[in-house]
Amino acid sequence: MMTPPIQLEILLHLHTLISKMKNQIPHLFLAVDLGASGTKVVGSVSGRPECKALLMKPHCVIVSNQELLPLNPNFDEHSTWIEFGEKHYAVGNLAEIRFDATNQLKPAKFATAVPKICAAIGIIAQKFSLPDKFNLSLSFVLPPAEWDHRNITIERLNAAIKDLNTPRGKIKVKLLQVNPYPEGMGILLGQNLELEKNDIITVVMLGFRNTSILSSNNGIVNRPHMSDLGFSELLKNIAGKTGYKIEEMIEPVFEYKGDKKSLELYTGWLVDSQRKLATSATYYSERSSIEADIKKSKERIKELKLSIEKVLSGLLRCSGVDREVELKCLIKSIDLATDEYWLKLSVWLEEMMPSQSYTICLSGGTANYFTEELKKIMYDKLSYKDERCVRFHSVVKPPNSLNVYDDRFNDIYSLWHRMSQQPLTVSK
Repeated sequence: MMTPPIQLEILLHLHTLISKMKNQIPHLFLAVDLGASGTKVVGSVSGRPECKALLMKPHCVIVSNQELLPLNPNFDEHSTWIEFGEKHYAVGNLAEIRFDATNQLKPAKFATAVPKICAAIGIIAQKFSLPDKFNLSLSFVLPPAEWDHRNITIERLNAAIKDLNTPRGKIKVKLLQVNPYPEGMGILLGQNLELEKNDIITVVMLGFRNTSILSSNNGIVNRPHMSDLGFSELLKNIAGKTGYKIEEMIEPVFEYKGDKKSLELYTGWLVDSQRKLATSATYYSERSSIEADIKKSKERIKELKLSIEKVLSGLLRCSGVDREVELKCLIKSIDLATDEYWLKLSVWLEEMMPSQSYTICLSGGTANYFTEELKKIMYDKLSYKDERCVRFHSVVKPPNSLNVYDDRFNDIYSLWHRMSQQPLTVSK
């Protein structure tokens, strides 16, 4: 029985479409933030609905003996290395654990940008099960002080990407588009504001190594300001007073601030309740309610003190009575270092920020550490005294399905979001 002409035409058309799909080279969209606390990556493939995120340790080291690097067709961010230009780099967990690399804060980010970006390309390609050959559109961010190094970074990237070798073997990547941006640009774009129709919009990025200020005036992005007053400056101060390692203190110090704030809050409630109870004018009917509040506050204060001890216990080196003394000294050192750091940071912000802004956007992990303090000084910098014009992080946020700490990913996620939908350009 012969196939009808119309059905034959449909079958031929389907065959052509399938052949094209098989021969079509995948197009990877990738955005990379070379953060001092971790390399943050968001990627997607053209024609696929999902995006994937990656948080990789910031460590990177050259490995002279390539035989020490494992070949692994199923490698991930915990076991990645990259080879180009006859040099091998261990990146992330592999660099830290296998080769004892440290998180170096002094070298410029652009110095290790290329191996970190290339490693991210390999890992995300692996997560999407891409073939050895694919196209790439890339965005990455640099600190304002390194903005002049963007072109040399792109040149090095173009050279490296021609000959990439990963734990699963060589990959051939064609770089179709590369766009560098100053840190904070994603936060600015992610506010869903028409920049060209608004007066000054200021972004303050409070990161691990640096703090920077980026502002847009009717759509024109001004050259950013930057200082070394990142969260690491606070940790260095504490380390100088206590001798603890900076990397070990990051999470404990951050968590301690939250518990301390709650402790101060409940202590204040306890004092108020005790004062009310001591007032002779207090009605008998109110006493039972106040006594219940006092009991609740005391219980919560006890819980918070235990929580603080647990949060900081991993840093303590002594035992017995000496451990209690060490804990008190550590708490005193953290409190003093925090006050000293905030004084420096607030003075710099007062000096370098525009005197008036229509909207102020705060982002970075340190913004969460000093939320209340920042609100107070930022309110005075607003053109219109509306606290809603002081925003934290981005309106465009990573979906829960990405399973990332969104406050740290907001900047780079917003850039990926815009890049994957339309080309982005920034005035030089």
